[in-house]
Amino acid sequence: MTNTNNDVERDDLFDRNNLIHPQKEDRNVIHEGDGKSFWFHLMFIMMLFIILSLLYRGYVLYDTNDYLFRSFLNEDAPEMPSWYPITTIGLSILSLIGIVLTYMFKKVGPYLVGSTLFIASAVQPEFMADGTLYTLFALFVFIGYGLAVIFPYWKKFK
Repeated sequence: MTNTNNDVERDDLFDRNNLIHPQKEDRNVIHEGDGKSFWFHLMFIMMLFIILSLLYRGYVLYDTNDYLFRSFLNEDAPEMPSWYPITTIGLSILSLIGIVLTYMFKKVGPYLVGSTLFIASAVQPEFMADGTLYTLFALFVFIGYGLAVIFPYWKKFK
């Protein structure tokens, strides 16, 4: 019986040069176009909406001076610290500036958004469904979705 090509065991089956082609290794995830992709615009609009919602929440807290919905849930809830609404508004404005700087390809933008959202979630005086969870949601959306969209553009950031 003669050996055909199908019966011969290939010695080069696990050879690195056959498994990983140089074209695959050299391919970097870099956006080389001049414009911004649909996903980048979507990230900007979504984060803009989320951050403006946080800013509105800070304004409502400042206006009503009620952060645990004491009038709806329970009257014995602790009083809101006087620094909390102003801190929420200030950190939301810094996040808003950060997302605009991110849109303008400034490296300080993603750092500013991530750090201010983290600080805003860390300074919560009490667990609040609207405050704690929504701020954490904003942080996770920016880190999970936003940074995945920003990464291909990182060479353009100055």
